[in-house]
Amino acid sequence: MLTKVWGTEFAALDLETTGLDPLNDRIVEAAAVIFRGSEVIDTFETLVNPGVRITSALTAIHGITNSMVKGAPAPAEAVSTLAGFVGERPLVIQNAPFDMGFIDTVRRESFSGPLDNDLFDTCRLAPVIFPGLPSYSLGSLARALGVPKGRSHRALDDSLAAMGIFLKCMEKIDPAGNIEYERFERDYSFRSLLALERSPALLQWPSGFEAIREAFEVSGKIFIVYRGGNGSVTERLIEPTGLVRIGGRIMLEAWCSLRGESRTFRFDRILKAWKQEE
Repeated sequence: MLTKVWGTEFAALDLETTGLDPLNDRIVEAAAVIFRGSEVIDTFETLVNPGVRITSALTAIHGITNSMVKGAPAPAEAVSTLAGFVGERPLVIQNAPFDMGFIDTVRRESFSGPLDNDLFDTCRLAPVIFPGLPSYSLGSLARALGVPKGRSHRALDDSLAAMGIFLKCMEKIDPAGNIEYERFERDYSFRSLLALERSPALLQWPSGFEAIREAFEVSGKIFIVYRGGNGSVTERLIEPTGLVRIGGRIMLEAWCSLRGESRTFRFDRILKAWKQEE
């Protein structure tokens, strides 16, 4: 008998780290929550000793100090315990490539294979279900959808927030509770949405952005002036990595030096673009 999506156990997880690069930075906290519908079945959280010093700037973000992680498990042990906790359940993560990058790096260093759980990324799912929101960051989504946020940048609270956002998406997709998990995974999993976003048949560069397209084709960097969803205007140095389709809108995906992470940009909010050498 096929299981309904509302009867499926999921595991939402989150990591806090010393930086953005899984090859050079380390995990300082890991957490997960197992849930079925709105029922929280179990939770897991642990501080992690990264083996490197946590700077005061990082402590200001997540509140985790060097004294707090003293005696905590090393990344390999923490990730192994986390993997055992979530088991084979489908994973729910906000910005899944970030967390999975750290998890897979640690598992590779400890000679373990990557996790092959089904994966749902609220950062990609929410724009499809709730298009037109000013931002799809975890905090912005939680506020827009009325999801309790708890402490920002703490792994368990962020896991619970990701769970809440995922449930809001499920309520919109399947209000009657009739959809089977197999169909839900086929239509809304990370791999399915990523394939749709990157389908060449659906992606065409808009006119008027030839300089950005040229930077993409030569793997170069380019300056842009960008108007954010809150109306603020910033100058950014970006490295275009391609086009994605989110919520029916074709958007630019690029590494943003200002934010220190991969971001998506609406073309209608790019006010100006010019080559780096200029």
